[in-house]
Amino acid sequence: MKKLLIVSSIALTAGVLVFSACKKPTENSQAADTGKANSPSAVVVFSVGEAKILHADLTEEKATLGASLKTGDKVSTKDKSKVDIQFADGSAIRISENSVIDFDGLSINSKGNTDTRLALVSGKVFAKVNKASKEDQFSVVTPTAIAGVRGTSFIVERSKSDKAVVKVLDGAVAVAPRVAALEGLSDEEIAKDEDLKKIQQSVASSEIVLEKNQASVLKADDKSLEAKDTSKISEKNIAGVVKKLDNSGISKKEEEEIRTIVTVDKETTDKMVRINEESSGKVDEQKAATLEAERKKLETEVAARQEEEAKKFKQILISAPKELKSSKDIVNYYERIEKIIMTDGSSMIGAIVDQQGSTMIVHTEQGIKKINQADVQEVIYDFQTKAKF
Repeated sequence: MKKLLIVSSIALTAGVLVFSACKKPTENSQAADTGKANSPSAVVVFSVGEAKILHADLTEEKATLGASLKTGDKVSTKDKSKVDIQFADGSAIRISENSVIDFDGLSINSKGNTDTRLALVSGKVFAKVNKASKEDQFSVVTPTAIAGVRGTSFIVERSKSDKAVVKVLDGAVAVAPRVAALEGLSDEEIAKDEDLKKIQQSVASSEIVLEKNQASVLKADDKSLEAKDTSKISEKNIAGVVKKLDNSGISKKEEEEIRTIVTVDKETTDKMVRINEESSGKVDEQKAATLEAERKKLETEVAARQEEEAKKFKQILISAPKELKSSKDIVNYYERIEKIIMTDGSSMIGAIVDQQGSTMIVHTEQGIKKINQADVQEVIYDFQTKAKF
């Protein structure tokens, strides 16, 4: 079984993101060295709210439908915004609000194998890695790095305190500490230095594997692993970096974010890119209106597919409910809980999942319950704020 590799960084130097007031670069400004220079390495396929792309040449554009990303570009999102980006291999990510992602490496070789390397500077990213060949690579770096090729859905989040959390929804992910002294060195170079060899062995022995519905917390309070001087690196510190959690702690909202990431075919991404590029140039009023109509049509189609996935997810919550054994579990997953008082004086505690006509569907400790709305006297919403669980 192929697995993803997650490498954690203990602490990171906060970067400053500055956007210039320049227009976007031309398609030829960053040609890839793989013979596919004219193919965008990644494309924005959906965007809501305020989000920007800072290109490697310091030009800037809005992260709108069809915007292309190359190696060295950076995406930044603001409050209540999110951006879905699709890669050449069909993998996709959703960048959450108030997040910054560096596109450290996006390439396709002559055989069509992809190498995607992202760096999470801050915030949260949801990822759907497409099942591909063993030569494909997909990684998320800083404060964690993930590399692998099997179909996997996961979340990487970096808090303001630099603590990193990795949550796996589907698939398997390997997690190991990241040591600055090893970065950029080949296996041959490491083999020549006994201290580096010991550090590498410690990193390998500290690796843990996360499977479906598991998570890891990565410590951020130890600066020693940032040191290039190997004498300052403690093997004990390496061993204590990654902590495995049996429960992923993925909430309904987080799971829905992953489930509603949709991808499009190459013809559609090419059309998105064309519309974006033509809209950026000088066009007359009629042409601008035509391009805007095309763009809105594509946005509507993607949004409709997302809505369909959201409906499917809601049905799964009802037909195959998660096993939530306590009110606390319900609160943790749904991030809320209700108290439903019936007309006969009895009550029920759970999360209202849906209402179908006059039937209220509630997820309780005993599973899914269906209640006739006529039998309900009162619903106390956000009951978790009024009672301890």
